[in-house]
Amino acid sequence: MKSILFAASLALSAAAAVAAPAAPAKPAKPATPAAAPVQTRDVPVNQFMQGRLPFEIPLNVPVPVEYEQSKVKKIGYSYWMRPADAATATAAALPNRNGYFYGSTATNVTYDAQHHVFYGIDDPGSLNKLRGAATNIQVKQFKEGRNPAVMISMISGTTGQPAYFMYMATGKKNEAFFLSFRAPDGRPDIGEAVWSKLAANIK
Repeated sequence: MKSILFAASLALSAAAAVAAPAAPAKPAKPATPAAAPVQTRDVPVNQFMQGRLPFEIPLNVPVPVEYEQSKVKKIGYSYWMRPADAATATAAALPNRNGYFYGSTATNVTYDAQHHVFYGIDDPGSLNKLRGAATNIQVKQFKEGRNPAVMISMISGTTGQPAYFMYMATGKKNEAFFLSFRAPDGRPDIGEAVWSKLAANIK
């Protein structure tokens, strides 16, 4: 008799377990929102460079909308960054966290129109040196337009973050100037977006 009662008790327990509602599922973690695409505005390169170029050059620089021309001083350089960062930035201490954009005529790179080469950056010897200091080097050449240019993106061997440079012939003798962009926190999505816009603006 005891064994029958015990079996009945087990059966009731099993039925109760089957009938018991399932434990509510844990709510799914909210998806991380996608980063907003970078917003830029086109600034004529002669304005970007504060009138340092010898001729008007038909190039618009896609500057992030929160950047303004700063008063950071260095001979031959023009810096753009957030005004809040410009208040404390110096040429030796630029705001890596929020990024910056700058241009300069102070470069040892020269353009050889006869051979279509920017000596000091995209000639074979210079590229070999660059490969010793960086990885994932991407070179885009624009040698057919009025102002030939070369764009380089890479991963810096020093910082481990993306770096972006563009050299363009000014049209005066063999002179060139350069632009450099540092994305906020080294973010490649922002860097590549801005660099793609700049490439599309080269005529």
